[in-house]
Amino acid sequence: MTFRLTVAPEPEDERPAYRVKISQSINLVDIPAYRPRGIAVVEYHPEKPWDVRIVTRPTPEWSRRAEEAEIDSAPESTLVRDPDGGTGAWCLLVLVGLLAGAALVVLVFRGELFVSGDAGDGPAKPSSASRTFSTSTTVSGPSSSLLTFGRMRVTAMELEARVDSAYVTAITIEDHRMAVRGDSALPPAETVHLQSLPYELFPGLVREARTTLGVREPESWRIDVTPGTGGGVGPRGRVTVSGEEGTAHLDADAAGRVTDRRAVEVS
Repeated sequence: MTFRLTVAPEPEDERPAYRVKISQSINLVDIPAYRPRGIAVVEYHPEKPWDVRIVTRPTPEWSRRAEEAEIDSAPESTLVRDPDGGTGAWCLLVLVGLLAGAALVVLVFRGELFVSGDAGDGPAKPSSASRTFSTSTTVSGPSSSLLTFGRMRVTAMELEARVDSAYVTAITIEDHRMAVRGDSALPPAETVHLQSLPYELFPGLVREARTTLGVREPESWRIDVTPGTGGGVGPRGRVTVSGEEGTAHLDADAAGRVTDRRAVEVS
């Protein structure tokens, strides 16, 4: 994908806001996260301002900063380009970005970008010591619904840090609550990796379930995610809605595609 970004450094950097154009490979599952007026986290090289990269899995702290960012776009005349057409080394400087039309508006922050650990490591593996765990969190405050764009992923990252494992056996998401449980003795193939799910697509699945399954005035909704059944079948999600008419649900695969529907039975 091609992005046009406006980078707005911190005041102490003494650099005016500028624009830059970059191309970066993005997982198809994550594409809905990069919407107009949405928020992203990126890093850039301070001495080579054209070197900018979007961070697709920021820490909860940077995700929260992205949610709170309010930034204006820089004029087109400030566009910078790589004079040599090459690629420079990266600096661990962090920016929070605001998608504005075709532009990604970026606010600079300094600090640690990733959680502790070697940068080249893959996802953390379950501990060799067998343990079961479960935890949940309730969100509150303005725009506290987990249907708010980006909030599900941030909440999942917070739960991952709390249980010290990215591998879980069940995930439950409701309007203001998310819960996980797991067993570290199970192999990864029998679990769900918390950050592998297309959380940005879940609100759309909830809207579809609430409007197309015969529940005229839904009173509640819930998403349940469970591991795949093996043989290349990934995690499965079920969206359940309830109302006066009864309960209905739709099922989706690991990419957020609807695979089955069960509407309210009309008597």
